[in-house]
Amino acid sequence: MFHILITFDYELRAGGCGDVRRLMIEPTAELLEACEKHGAKATIMLEIGELWAFENPSNAGYKDFLGYDPGMLVRQQLVDAVRRGHDVQLQVHPQWIRARWDSSRWNLDYAHYQLTDFDHAEMVAVLRRGKEDLENMLRPYCADYRCEGFRSGHWNTQPSHRYLAVLKDAGLSSDTSVFKWGYAANAATTFDYRPAWSNVLAWYARADDINQPTSEPTILEVPIATELVRSFRMLTPLRIRRSLRFLREDREISAAVHEAKGVRGYSGLLTQKLKQIFQEVPRKLDFCKLTAREMLSSIESLINQCQNHAHCLPVPIVMIGHSKEFDRPADLSKVVSTLARKFAGMVQFSTYRGFLEDYATSRESERLSRAPAG
Repeated sequence: MFHILITFDYELRAGGCGDVRRLMIEPTAELLEACEKHGAKATIMLEIGELWAFENPSNAGYKDFLGYDPGMLVRQQLVDAVRRGHDVQLQVHPQWIRARWDSSRWNLDYAHYQLTDFDHAEMVAVLRRGKEDLENMLRPYCADYRCEGFRSGHWNTQPSHRYLAVLKDAGLSSDTSVFKWGYAANAATTFDYRPAWSNVLAWYARADDINQPTSEPTILEVPIATELVRSFRMLTPLRIRRSLRFLREDREISAAVHEAKGVRGYSGLLTQKLKQIFQEVPRKLDFCKLTAREMLSSIESLINQCQNHAHCLPVPIVMIGHSKEFDRPADLSKVVSTLARKFAGMVQFSTYRGFLEDYATSRESERLSRAPAG
């Protein structure tokens, strides 16, 4: 069975710019409605550091600046989403952990941009607090709710032996940050997913390398669905319009991180992007950057690729998006309705937590079937 997982990062723009209602609350309401029209469920990857910053009494001026209480609205929406059968899992951008509001802007801690910029105990404390916060918030409305999955801010998961140890010690069982063929190496962003085991299939990650599988039940990596494409296929009007803004934001973040960490020799991201023009690049199944036609074509290709695996273990097809970018609910609704009709009996729309439960059950059944009789 193929599980379509519609996951999206629930957050403001880089640096905390923008209005919480316009970039988080309103687009998320539209997204959940678009899914529900055809029986699909979504998974919200909550940026918990932002929420804590909103609610920190030291940052009370932010409520006055907005004219409303953003933390209250976020929590109300998360509770409503879970009541309606959607899911909420955890995400952290570490620069928000010590964020401070300064009259008209956020001052973020760019010296801690990657989770592994903290020591082990600090990392574990942050994730445990996030897990407990979500479970305390949502269990009164969903008795079997569990915070089990994590997505790292800006996909920073390396060095993975430290990262995976933190997830385990914090009580999390799964990660969904890897996208095959992805690569970045600078002070702000560090990951190398070129050797990742799969662009679709889930695997239990080896303790010393998140990219490689092990037979032991460790942290389950549920990768973001990705295809390797020629870079010219990324030059669509929709993607170019979105990418220009985010390239600027990435450059500003990289410069801020380099300055905060005292790293010299910063080279702009534009040069790195230009070098990719004639290369193959990873294209994530991003419902904010792809048209309905592109999404359907990609999903059909991924289903064909994994056809021989679907009878063994559940196959996740992880879609990704961002509340701050979502403005085309009709496209997502079309994708969901078309998949439900065209692949009836082959695909189901799952929450992240629902997929984890099905995967664990299937693995246990497979183990028992291979056990010697008697």
